[in-house]
Amino acid sequence: MIFLHETHEIVAGEADAFEDAVRTGWRPLVEERGEARLLWFWEHTHGTGPSYQAISITAVRDWATWGALVERSRSDPRFREWDRRAWTLRREATRKILLPTEWSPLRDIDLAAPAASATTDTPAMYLHDTGWPFPGKLEDYATALGSVFHPQVQQSRMISVEACWTTAPGTGRHHEVVLLQKILDWDRFAQLITRGETGQQHGGWMVEGLRYRDRWESKLLRCARWSPRQ
Repeated sequence: MIFLHETHEIVAGEADAFEDAVRTGWRPLVEERGEARLLWFWEHTHGTGPSYQAISITAVRDWATWGALVERSRSDPRFREWDRRAWTLRREATRKILLPTEWSPLRDIDLAAPAASATTDTPAMYLHDTGWPFPGKLEDYATALGSVFHPQVQQSRMISVEACWTTAPGTGRHHEVVLLQKILDWDRFAQLITRGETGQQHGGWMVEGLRYRDRWESKLLRCARWSPRQ
């Protein structure tokens, strides 16, 4: 299974309209044949990065399915209408295809299972980390995240690792890993933000990770109330 990652730069004041367009336009089109499914739609929380930015991840059965979706987007009038509407609401979209690492908790989904349709008044919060390992260290970095970072996170129970991906060749930067983490204990996470890393947090992965990379980017994301996964 492959995963379509999209970063949407939305026109100021049109965030709600774009969110609705994804929910009522993109999602039904991409899911109608049971070969792909929208998993998450997040808003980048205010005060933590770029304004009017959203991120979505869509699971696609395989590369052949992705090719067929691309072809349908060029020939199906409904896809063209979605595209026309979307570009009245967003300025830019950056897309890449992600491949799950061997240890990723999310490697596959059951496309035959009923799709989620409920909404919530308490959207989940996520950390979306992008790391850029040193040249030639991509596989070592991904492996270390699974063998060092993941066990440390499981022990802390402050956050949970939901998925770990690398960028597929030809679809983005080669030396790049995307790590998705759900915040489980907001009070403890807020202390981490205000006080910084302490104790084991200051060691462990924060030291080990420097063997493989010295640059990363964290985004604090809030699920849309209707996001299929929370």
